Amino acid sequence: MKKVLTIGVSLFIAFAMFFAVQPTDKASALSYDGSNPVSTGCANDAVTKSYSYITDSHDNVYGKVELKWSAKCRTSWGKITLYHAAPYDKGAYYANARVYSYTSSGTYRTTYSCGDRGGNGAIMKGQTSCYTAQVYNGAGYIAKAKGYINWDIASGTTGWY
Repeated sequence: MKKVLTIGVSLFIAFAMFFAVQPTDKASALSYDGSNPVSTGCANDAVTKSYSYITDSHDNVYGKVELKWSAKCRTSWGKITLYHAAPYDKGAYYANARVYSYTSSGTYRTTYSCGDRGGNGAIMKGQTSCYTAQVYNGAGYIAKAKGYINWDIASGTTGWY
């Protein structure tokens, strides 16, 4: 009986420790908000959870936008890849991506673009890709990404994940 009680107490402590650690893990993951997915190492296990082609009103395809996700870091970020190098800069850039973060109940949380700190800079003349800073995308959160060329030429938006 003493052995059964000891095993029961041990299991209780193990479960208690598991749930006690969860908020710390979430806080740690939230600390990745706005950070660079490459320099943090989060990009090392990245997978594409959703993508969309970047098209204009005439169905010309310029590239694609991806919603990247890291299981290790529980973060997401947007990445845009053009099929041809940007032919010019219009204003501050030619193309950009943006990642949007919401709670799973639909409350807006934050957004970052390639040009924000944590991203690698918007696409300029001669370049073909950029990625945004990352957002927490673990339990209770969802994200999507949008890629666009000068806002009004062409765009694409991923699904939610």
